[in-house]
Amino acid sequence: MFIHPKAPYSRSATVRSGGFTLLEVLVAMALITFVIGGVYGISGAAVELGRSMSEARVVETRVTNFVSVWRDYFENLPPDIRFSAGVEKTSRGGSGALLIEGGPMPFAWHPTLRQAEAVEFRVERGEVGYSLVVRHLQKPERAVKPGDYEVIAEMPLLEGLESMTWQFYEPVDDEWYANWDPKKRPEAPLFLRLQFQLGEDPRRHEQVFWVANDLAHRRVDQGGGRP
Repeated sequence: MFIHPKAPYSRSATVRSGGFTLLEVLVAMALITFVIGGVYGISGAAVELGRSMSEARVVETRVTNFVSVWRDYFENLPPDIRFSAGVEKTSRGGSGALLIEGGPMPFAWHPTLRQAEAVEFRVERGEVGYSLVVRHLQKPERAVKPGDYEVIAEMPLLEGLESMTWQFYEPVDDEWYANWDPKKRPEAPLFLRLQFQLGEDPRRHEQVFWVANDLAHRRVDQGGGRP
């Protein structure tokens, strides 16, 4: 009878059958760390994308509302307003204050502001970047010179601006001007072109607003006749 010899006793084999080696544990931990890191990275990117989209919607809403209100205001101005802009230059190298005398008062959050005699739009340095500020004006009881006004109320309209400039279109000259002096051009411009950029938005916005005025009447006064 032939008897097969028994396999020699192996302590390493016995230990291996009962658990994992240190190398296997380290590899498993590395894989788990890699998977958790990937999941965390994906979730972080999704949160950042959602935050960016939310901020973009807020900026878009601000721009849309601002443009809508400005368009409604300028398109409903009467032709006999006194329009003055850019006569006083600002440190930003763009257009100066925009002064409109007469006509309905915009952004009148209180009934008394509707009785104001003029409204002024000006870009000023704010807490974050620059701000477009609206001021309601009235003539003081003792004016030093004609055209003097005192501020009765003011309010920021658009904050966080990186830049803002405006230009004005004269249909007779067929040119755009950076300023508008009522002494040289008593009529209001036909169009106002506004360019601005918000600090959190890389886009540069440009809008053109019709300034309500009687273009046909202007041509009659200049001897051009009605179209």
